[in-house]
Amino acid sequence: MSDSKTYSMLAMAGVTPFVACALLPLVGIASIEPFGALDRIAAIYGLAIVSFLTGIHWATQIYKPEDSPFNLLLASNAVFLFTWFAFVLGSLEIALGAQIVALLVLLAVDRRLYSIALLTRHYLGVRTVATSLAALSLLVIIIS
Repeated sequence: MSDSKTYSMLAMAGVTPFVACALLPLVGIASIEPFGALDRIAAIYGLAIVSFLTGIHWATQIYKPEDSPFNLLLASNAVFLFTWFAFVLGSLEIALGAQIVALLVLLAVDRRLYSIALLTRHYLGVRTVATSLAALSLLVIIIS
């Protein structure tokens, strides 16, 4: 991860829909047509983001398999399947809660990858800020 400006901008742009879905209902906007209710949009978007983040872990495993502390392919698949099953089988609140858990677990994995020098301090800092904003936004959506 050498292009810190690019991934910083992508991470902050990626968290923006979560923040918007959390804040817009507070000013009376509950849906965006033709897409639907903002809580549902956040749940669908969150599933895509968890998939994207697990894909980054796949890339790390494929790029540096000898340095990975555990099999990131299996671990990331387990995290994604957890969120997918929660989305498909659970209520909207359960799906959003599962996404919060998944985002925090994936951040913990990144902290582990940082501890063995597979990630930079800057990247981990950006991921921590983005994950915190996303998780807080999802929590606001759940309790709203």
